[in-house]
Amino acid sequence: MISREVTNSPHGVAGVLNPAWLLDPAVENESHLERRFIMVALSCPVVVAIVHQPFTLELHGKNSRYTPDFKVTFTDDDSVIVEVKPEIYVKKHVDRLSSAESQLKTGSLKFLLVTEKHIDANGLSARAMLLMRYGRLQFGEEEALEWKRLIEEQCKGSSKIQALFDHGASEATMWDLLAKHKLRIPAGLRMASSEAVFDKQSWRGCHDYFRKWLGIEVGRGHRLEKS
Repeated sequence: MISREVTNSPHGVAGVLNPAWLLDPAVENESHLERRFIMVALSCPVVVAIVHQPFTLELHGKNSRYTPDFKVTFTDDDSVIVEVKPEIYVKKHVDRLSSAESQLKTGSLKFLLVTEKHIDANGLSARAMLLMRYGRLQFGEEEALEWKRLIEEQCKGSSKIQALFDHGASEATMWDLLAKHKLRIPAGLRMASSEAVFDKQSWRGCHDYFRKWLGIEVGRGHRLEKS
């Protein structure tokens, strides 16, 4: 395994996201697109860890190295290796990415190519950014447990957000609970009062759910075919 220093990329500026309410340590990024991906990934309730540039592969027969952008780990202990790439550059790198994907599969590692078409689709990254702002708010554990109990006991595990507002929950409280993965809503992160909200429960098939969160159908996405 070879470490790599984070540097500014030609597509943005390197930085660090520190969502301490969810992750420790902070997550580095090399571009604005990577930063938006991190926020979208963190908005997904099945994500428990994100590691930037987790390792470097020596590509077989290529005499070159490949360092993936992220490793994302889920609540069911499954994980996926993620390459974040501007759509315009995918074709240029498809041969190298295809080789990396094949090599990762031999090690039973899942691979996912994500572009701005997924990250920014239908305002997803903008809503994820807003959710992160709510995540920085501080609410007492007792208040959070009160609303979780309401959903569990009176709403039988799910409710419309508007119904919780009608019971006295504030908008800030609801979005804060979602940001901290105490509650969950369906894929798409539509932050609307008409949306259903669910008590967080045990998960299976988290990788498929994460793909759905990004709007990538299982078994679909970019076809990485060598030229």
